[in-house]
Amino acid sequence: MSIEQDRARGAGAGRQRFDRKSVTRAAAAFAATLTVLLTGCSTGSSDTATAPTATTTQVPAAPAAAATPGKSAKPADTAEYRQDDDGFGRAGYFFTSPSGAFSCAIFDASVSAYGTPVGAACQGRAATPAGAQGCAKSEGLQAPVPGLGVGPSGTTFFCNVGSPLFTTTSTVLPYDSSLTANGYTCHSAQSGVSCQENLNGKGFRVSRESSALTLDGAQRQGASVTVPDVRGERPAAAENLLTNAGLTAKIMGGTGRGPRGGQCVVAEQEPAAGTKVATGALITLTTREIGYESGIC
Repeated sequence: MSIEQDRARGAGAGRQRFDRKSVTRAAAAFAATLTVLLTGCSTGSSDTATAPTATTTQVPAAPAAAATPGKSAKPADTAEYRQDDDGFGRAGYFFTSPSGAFSCAIFDASVSAYGTPVGAACQGRAATPAGAQGCAKSEGLQAPVPGLGVGPSGTTFFCNVGSPLFTTTSTVLPYDSSLTANGYTCHSAQSGVSCQENLNGKGFRVSRESSALTLDGAQRQGASVTVPDVRGERPAAAENLLTNAGLTAKIMGGTGRGPRGGQCVVAEQEPAAGTKVATGALITLTTREIGYESGIC
């Protein structure tokens, strides 16, 4: 019911004879209408934000929460994001934010972002981080697309002219989900995307409203995971155990049967079992044919 209709009802009712029950019913109806109107208004900001619809309700917007890879984040299945070639010869794990504002990747091998090696990066309609020079459009050239990346040497902000750095066919990483691969973790939140290098905790946060080349203590994931002992396990089972522990497995050697017909099992792991590492850290598993002491499977 609209406010105008409610007023019309009130004017018509004024010409009628009221008893106490009629007044009560009218007051209840008006309260219900007001509740619906207020409930329909929302505030807040995210990387999916669009121009807000004008309303007469003056409610200050709550500050956007940081893109924090918290313990409640749901780990994503890396297989859903795997691409062996993104169209530019790069392999890794590619995703887009639910809004489509950002395209991101965790690469198998570091790529160069204007001279800085990055293992994870995002590109799109990003705000310029504090202290960085914004992307300026040169006359006659396509507008550059801003991006942020992180690698072994730290984080960087770059402006890529031409086609987007990442594939446009990437799978969406839902809000409150984390993708961990190759020693990096990216987290998708309504306020944006954050990615970090797990061993040193360096990373970036990207959104339309606010981007940063550093992560504060609340945004970083702690180095508190104990590496389980997966030696003797079949490769698939070992990978599942590491994934469940919040770690990433890299298998060196065969995963089926060896040249002599024996099953391939994990013979060595690095870092060793019992080591404390960061969430998402890469654990290298070397397989060997069961019953044989030398040679990979």
